[in-house]
Amino acid sequence: MTFEYYSKLWLDLGQKSWKPSTYDKNCGIVKTRLKDFASLEINEIKPSFIRLWLASIDDVSNKSKKHYISALSGIFTLALQDEVINRNPITFLKSLQHTSPRIEPFSNDEVTEILAESKKYSQNFQIFVRLGFFTGMRTGEIIALKLKDIDFVSDIISINSTRSRFGEGTPKTAKSMRKVPILKNLRQTLCEFIDSRKFFSGYLLENQYNKPYRDSQIFQDIWSKILADLGIKYRRPYTMRHTYATFMLTNNYVTPVKLAALLGHSTPKMIYNVYVNYVNQNLQDFNRDLKLY
Repeated sequence: MTFEYYSKLWLDLGQKSWKPSTYDKNCGIVKTRLKDFASLEINEIKPSFIRLWLASIDDVSNKSKKHYISALSGIFTLALQDEVINRNPITFLKSLQHTSPRIEPFSNDEVTEILAESKKYSQNFQIFVRLGFFTGMRTGEIIALKLKDIDFVSDIISINSTRSRFGEGTPKTAKSMRKVPILKNLRQTLCEFIDSRKFFSGYLLENQYNKPYRDSQIFQDIWSKILADLGIKYRRPYTMRHTYATFMLTNNYVTPVKLAALLGHSTPKMIYNVYVNYVNQNLQDFNRDLKLY
């Protein structure tokens, strides 16, 4: 049996259980990255061949390589279950180390400037930016937000879905289905926006056809222009989420465990690895007049 046979089988079986975005990503990996394996008999692929193949890839980080290895492992597992191979060759590979890039949240002054500049554009864009900075929601979650998910009695937003070019679905993980507080400096703007609009599709942000936006890419050009006009170093809209997280920690508004829940992470591990690490290394504002003893 060839590797190509099992790679197609893996994709066919996965399509029934994966999210569309995951299926699309894995199709791309098989087509572009695993093509060197396609014509080989799957029982003849040795760990040494895989090591050489991995070493030859120099245009992506270890994070991407981990995705390739995961795909390979899934394909070999099918062959193992069919008893075509005796052992998954991926088990012989050492785990790749990947260090996440250091985040660059916006400063307090930059956030103020961005919010002020956003007023030159549509109300939808203004709300998009404010939700990003004041809730830490992912951009796809903001686009998917419905009116019924906003509770002004309890001042809570329930996050139940996300939108992307692959359609609408559940958030990234089970923990991503969560509730976040509506802060006072967001509440009034959000109330005024809802009171001033007629809604047709039930979504908070609707396009000119009274339908939800397909994804947050619709705001990309405006976002890029604002940062350029303000002379602020470009960072993608997702950085609003990083900014929310670091400000919540820096000001001691929440513990790392609580922040993990607000951001929808399954464990606080990423909070410690990314945000706490950033706060601990960013000591410009540290009060050096403290008298400990």
